[in-house]
Formats: sequence, C-alpha cells, structure tokens
Amino acid sequence: MSLPPVLTGKRRLRFTYLIANGVGQALIAVATALLVQDGFDRLVSSGETLSWANARLFGGGLLATIVAGAWLRWRSHVDAEQLGQSYIHTVRMRLFRHVARIGADGTRQMSRGAVVLRFIGDLSALRQWISYGMARLTVSGVATVLAIGALSWVEPVVAIAVTIAVVAATLLAIGIGPRLRLTTRETRNRRGQLAALLNDRVSHIGVVEAFGQEKRESKRFARLSQRLRRSLIDRARVIGLLRALTEASGSFASACALFAGAVQVSMGFASPGAVVAAMVVAGLLAPRLQDLGRVYEYWNGAVIAREKQERLLALTPVSRSQDTKANTPLQPGPGQIELHNVILDGLFDNITTTIAAGERVALVGPNGAGKSTLIRIMASLVHPQSGEIRLDGQSLLTCRWQDVRRAFALVSPDLPLLRGSLRLNLSYGNTQHDAEYFTKTLEDLGLDTLVATLPKGLETRVSENGEGFSTGERARIALARALLTTPRVLLLDEADANLDHVARRALEHTVERFTGTVVFITHDPQRAALAQRILRLDGGHLSEITLSELVELNDRSADPQALRVVS
Repeated sequence: MSLPPVLTGKRRLRFTYLIANGVGQALIAVATALLVQDGFDRLVSSGETLSWANARLFGGGLLATIVAGAWLRWRSHVDAEQLGQSYIHTVRMRLFRHVARIGADGTRQMSRGAVVLRFIGDLSALRQWISYGMARLTVSGVATVLAIGALSWVEPVVAIAVTIAVVAATLLAIGIGPRLRLTTRETRNRRGQLAALLNDRVSHIGVVEAFGQEKRESKRFARLSQRLRRSLIDRARVIGLLRALTEASGSFASACALFAGAVQVSMGFASPGAVVAAMVVAGLLAPRLQDLGRVYEYWNGAVIAREKQERLLALTPVSRSQDTKANTPLQPGPGQIELHNVILDGLFDNITTTIAAGERVALVGPNGAGKSTLIRIMASLVHPQSGEIRLDGQSLLTCRWQDVRRAFALVSPDLPLLRGSLRLNLSYGNTQHDAEYFTKTLEDLGLDTLVATLPKGLETRVSENGEGFSTGERARIALARALLTTPRVLLLDEADANLDHVARRALEHTVERFTGTVVFITHDPQRAALAQRILRLDGGHLSEITLSELVELNDRSADPQALRVVS
C-alpha cells in the first residue's frame, strides 16, 4: 500500500483553479505595467498636464488592478488550503484504516509515538507542501513565467536581467537543498525520540513516581530536549540562509531592472515609462521569488514525511495474515472450537484439540508457555504458520472478518478501557444491544450499583486505560463489554488477576452462567475447578490434566526443595 496521488477527482479541478489564478496574476502584473508606462510617458516624455479625467482613468485602473490582484491572492490561498486539506483527509483515512487493519500486532513494530507522529507532524508537512509549496509553485511559477514573457515584450534587456536573477535564486535553492534535507531528517529523528519518551513516561507516570525516578527521567528528557533544540537551530540556520538568499534574489531582480533600464534610457533605446513599467513588473515578481524559495523548504519536509508514512503503510502483522477478501458468511452455531495441527515457530508443535460447544475449559501452564497466544489463535487474532482453526465446522480463514469478530469476545489486560463515556465502553462491541439484556448484564456484574453512585451515570467520562476506576471495576466493565456483544465463545486471558472479591465473584458467576463456550487462562486451582476440563500448555504441547494434578504441579512450583528434586 502506498500514499494516494494528489491530483485526482475534485483536487484536479482545484489545481486547475490555481493555474488559472497564476495566469490572472500575470495579467494583473501586465495591466499594471501598461498603466504605469502609459501614465509615466504622458507626464514625463510628452510633458502633458494630467487632466482630471485622465487622473480618474489612471487611478481607477490602478485601483482595479490592486483589488483584482488582492482577490486573486485571497482566492489562491483558499483554493490551496482546500486542495491541501482534501488530500490530507484522504491520507489520514488511509493511514487510520491501515493501522486498524494490521491491528496491535502490526503497529507494535513501531513505537506509539512514531505512529502518532505519522498522523500529526508528517501530515502537517504534507499539507504545507501542497497548500504552501505546490500551490505557490503553481501560482507563482505561472505568474513569473508569463510576467517575464510580458516584460520581454515591454523591455527585453530588463527581462533578461530579471531572468538571470530568477535562475540564480533557483540554483541557490537547489544547492542548499541537501543540507536542508539532512537537518530536517535530524530534527525529525530527535522529535520522534522525544515524543516516544514523553508518550511512554506520561502514560506510565505512576511507575516513575513509585520508584522515585523523577530526577532521572527529567535529566533524560532534558538531554533529548537539548538535542532537539540544537537540531532545530541548525535547521533554522539553513532555512534562514535559503530565505535570505531568495529575498536577496528579489532585490537583485529589482536592481538589475533599475540598472538595465537606466542604461537603456541613457542610450535612448527605451522610454522612461517602459523602464518604470519594467521595474513595476520586477517589483511584483520579488514576492514570487521569495515564494519559490520557500517551496523548496516545504518540498524537503514533504519528501521525508512521505517516506515515513509509506514505512507505516508497509507494516504487516507479524503473526496475523487476515485475508480481508474472505467473504464467506460465518453460519450460526453453538460454539465448538477445533484446532487441527497448529504450529507456531518457537511456541506450538502440532497442537490438535476440540473444545465442545458450551464447554468450560481452563487453560493452564507456566509463564511464557504461550497461553495468551493460543487463545488469540482460537479467536483468529493470530494465525499460525500452519494448521487450521474451525468454529462449528467452518474454517475461520475463509469467513468474513466481522463475522468472526462477533463470534468471539476476548477479555484481557491487553484490552483496556477507552477514553470516552462509560456507555461508549460498555457498548463498544455492539451498539445495537437489547436494552433489557444491557440492564441484566450490568445487574449480574454488580455494575448497576456502581453506575448509581456516579453523578453522571453512564455518561461518566472514562480516562485513558480506565484510570479513575478501581482494578476490579475496570475488570467488570471490560467483562460487560465482552458479554454485550453476545458472542458464541468467551475467552478470558488471565481476567482473574488482581481482582477484588466483588470482581472475582462476578467473573465466577459469568463462567458458570454463560450460555456459550468459555476458555479461560488461570493459575488458580480454585478458579480452574469451575472448568469441565483443564488443558495444560507446556513445551509447545497441549495435554489434559486433572484438578489434583494441577494442585500438585502448583505445590511443586511453590516448594524450592521440590524444584531442586525435579530439576
């Protein structure tokens, strides 16, 4: 996947408007020059007295060109912004859809700060290039070329002098370009490092506070901030030089026009009016030269931004290869899960098992055995190297993604609450839930009492990761969010960790009363006793054990002497 082209659809029409605007501004410059030439020659060369009628005609003509020029500049700004914003919206949506498509597994290959930077800093750089760079290049480029062409008709020698100044400005910008690109890359890298650190430490400021590392983190942040400051200053030096040279080029163009015109007048090859008109055109071109100088600045930033965004678009899930073209409907069923010859390098070796519809299965095993990964394989969130996962006899690889997602509900510490209202979090998986079922689910989990204590009830704002609610409250809300999707299969990834009494009882009640299939990871034999079967994952193999065997294994792992005997 790559970034979309700029000039498609309605944006092509906007670009046409910009070209027409450049032509209009060139015509305004020519009209102004002709008015000035005519008026100046009448007053100086012919010695005529300026009549009131001629004054009104001259003044009215100049006023008309000034107003028309101002309107064209305003219109070019509006069209340029519409062109830029239209493109940025298209890119923004493509990036977001790609991030949603590759999921957590794909975006984990890039830091959260870097991903956010693709949506903020890089989109800003692209917008500047399109709205301020490409648009200015179009308008100013067209206006400059046509104005110089008109100038060559009025006074060829002056036109040549102005052309030399324009060419000099362009060559200077190209010469400074590599240094500008280097400093821009350095600034982006420094900004990305600072953003990544800031995002991580602010998100986990409690960890910093708990371990008393405020000074250490402040020093680290200060180092990165100083590096960014130096990079920005270096970039500002290069940009300042580029802008100074382009502004000097504009002044140089006016000076060339003045000098060449004076020579032409002294030699009798041109009238004073023609020279003054040529200088007016040269003066009107000076801002255009400054615009062209900044165009290169915006282009450099956009080139780097596109590289970074295309790198994001190139990311694919490491362990999930969802076929977005799969369109077979997932037929209704009771929720039987079948794993056939599932292999995942480094974790699983030819796992085959069947979990009957409506069965409660506890998944146990040592830390790092891959229990969470196996549950995600069941839900088709992670795909193995080989093997097949079936739900009620249908291969999940061939079924529509949305159908698969509605069939499974996962509760995991890796799936925190979202920013927004409590109602949004509860209804996130299913906004069309039945009101009666919604109320009953909250009552079963004891959330109706919690909601009653909140001043804004279901409209209470939930902060990032659900902060403001206790661990147990967050767990019950996440459990309700899963149940309200009315899934066939409920997957609980260590959902019983660090729960209070109320949350533990709600979880046990859910496991006992849920009408579909339940697979839950636990380390607690008391919780495993709720299951009809206990499956142990260890060394890449899955085996069925009894509750007494689980208790014995836990006792061994808790007894250092037993560990020495076993080892």
